[in-house]
Amino acid sequence: MPAAHALPTVLVTLGSVVLAAGVTAILGGAGFLAAQDGHEPDVLIVDDAWLDDPSPLDGAAIVSLGSSTWVEVLPDLYPHGWASLPADATPAELIAAVHGAAAGLVTLPPAWLAPPDEEPLPSGEVTLTPRERDVLARLAEGLSNKRAARDLGVSESTVKFHVQALYSKLGVQSRAGAVARGIALGLVTV
Repeated sequence: MPAAHALPTVLVTLGSVVLAAGVTAILGGAGFLAAQDGHEPDVLIVDDAWLDDPSPLDGAAIVSLGSSTWVEVLPDLYPHGWASLPADATPAELIAAVHGAAAGLVTLPPAWLAPPDEEPLPSGEVTLTPRERDVLARLAEGLSNKRAARDLGVSESTVKFHVQALYSKLGVQSRAGAVARGIALGLVTV
């Protein structure tokens, strides 16, 4: 991994020459250096063609551009840092993904956080009570039910009741799913 003060080196290996040139220009403009021949990059930029034969590089982080299939593949191959973005990711998203992956983080677009069995809901179809919004905000802060109850001045059972109501209204089965769906629908900010 790169030193704290140096930007990571990158190697762009995309099938589309046009997309590769664009990504290279964006990253070069942000100050990232291309990996030198014979030296392993800190971050490897790949596309869906690489899914046919993914071969991990020792120590290199991965940023994939393409389908959400990467979310299932990369955790097993790259537990130390990776990012997955759609091919139409913005320059800011790409730069953030390279920084995050090089730092050992996982970076995904919010829409890819919901488990595949959860159908997206338009925000107009979800109406939360003021107390449910309060509880969702506490979930987004990472508070336990006990701490949320203390902050809101209610019993822990009341918070559990509201958490279950949130799961039902948001169509999720976990706290993380509730927070991700709440963020995606604009019901809570972090």
